[in-house]
Amino acid sequence: MFPLLLSVVLFSLAASSAFADPLVAGGAVTVGDQYTVTTINGVASAWINGERVTDAANLQLQLQVTFVGPHNIVFRVLWGTFQIGTKPYAIDVGHWLGDYNRDTQTSTYQGPATAPDGRPAYFVMFGQDLHETSTGTYMHSLSDFLGEYGALWHVDITAFRD
Repeated sequence: MFPLLLSVVLFSLAASSAFADPLVAGGAVTVGDQYTVTTINGVASAWINGERVTDAANLQLQLQVTFVGPHNIVFRVLWGTFQIGTKPYAIDVGHWLGDYNRDTQTSTYQGPATAPDGRPAYFVMFGQDLHETSTGTYMHSLSDFLGEYGALWHVDITAFRD
């Protein structure tokens, strides 16, 4: 009897945690909802002047839902920051958009920015949900973009969406 009761309790906890994150397939998300993406760990690397340069990458985004469909959720970026090491990229939040695919639990964040040396940059970040919790979702994001020094940067970020 106890194993049956325990399995019912564990199943209900697992099911309820998935519904806590509005972007999970069954979640109740509405236009106007907001959430954040916060970097837990991030690394950026590029070849600059014949040397491989590696530094920390940090992305913070505040997002607002603008469309909810049966398979996709569209959002815009209200504010955000992106840094490689201590060098900030100026995100043009008015032109950043994103999409979350409910079926595959993947996301795309994209938009223009200005590199620390004044060069234009354009980010396209691809995310994949890793694990849902009762307070949000862990996700993994990758991006390759031309940035400071005209270098092709590769960014690998583990983040939390709440």
